[in-house]
Amino acid sequence: MSTLRILSLFFLFLVVTSCKPPELKIISIELCENFNNEGICRETLQKAHTYNLTVNRFKKFENWESLSNYMYFHSRQTPGFIVRFNRKFTLTEKEILHKTYKANYSFYGSNGFVEGFEVGEDWVGSFQYLGSIIKDRQRHFKEEKNFPYMETLFPANLKFSFDSKLGKGEITSEINVILQYAE
Repeated sequence: MSTLRILSLFFLFLVVTSCKPPELKIISIELCENFNNEGICRETLQKAHTYNLTVNRFKKFENWESLSNYMYFHSRQTPGFIVRFNRKFTLTEKEILHKTYKANYSFYGSNGFVEGFEVGEDWVGSFQYLGSIIKDRQRHFKEEKNFPYMETLFPANLKFSFDSKLGKGEITSEINVILQYAE
């Protein structure tokens, strides 16, 4: 084999092996109330977070279901999280995430699936409407028709977990909802 051919093969080997990205790793999991399509958290969700829900003083909620619907359609709180990775995803990794990523929540004795999902260049974001979380919990315990005494449910832990072929993890927040009537 000629020296030129050996050098060409060696150079090709160096190029191919140097193009392989480093191992993909999760570097952080952040609570987030609202993130944009670039993975920037616009509203941080604190480890102990209070939602102040201000409604017209003439608006009365007869039960948990009506309060949950109001929260879902009008006040739209969206607790969630962002998973950040050490580098940009390859096309194959993005495909794997779309196929295998699942996120769940656990809230005051009930569990559910997180519906909001977005994959960025080096991050994955997930969120769920708080109105849906409350409604699902109250339905699970057959309490959706009960009058919404806030102190019977809040403060409460909200735990998010996620799993995919590229990593898994969890993060928890204690949330509180305070209902205030505007004058």
